[in-house]
Amino acid sequence: MTSTFLWLAAVLTLATALLHSVFGERRLITPLLSLNEGVLQTDRTRKLVRFSWHATSLLWIVIAYVLASAARNFSAADPFLIGLIGTTHLAVGLFDLVMTKGKHVGWPPLTLIGVFSLLALI
Repeated sequence: MTSTFLWLAAVLTLATALLHSVFGERRLITPLLSLNEGVLQTDRTRKLVRFSWHATSLLWIVIAYVLASAARNFSAADPFLIGLIGTTHLAVGLFDLVMTKGKHVGWPPLTLIGVFSLLALI
């Protein structure tokens, strides 16, 4: 495995998590919850929407830690786990590209996280 690619994947994953949380809150969650219509009229649903959004960011921070740990210590790294992280991010990034016709800002970093993780295995 190549630690440089793992470091790149880890840093990009952390940046993605932070930007997802900050910009998602500003540009999606707050405007969405201000509609206060349909299922968003219940307080529990409104809290769940915000929680779920930010929980995704927290999980990316965990993934960034896993990638950074693998970059620090190749001998302890699990190639299957790195491959799983890489394949999942690559698939999600490409799906996002196709689904949004390239209009969602998230597809490039998701795809790159996948590519960097998989390149680390070569």
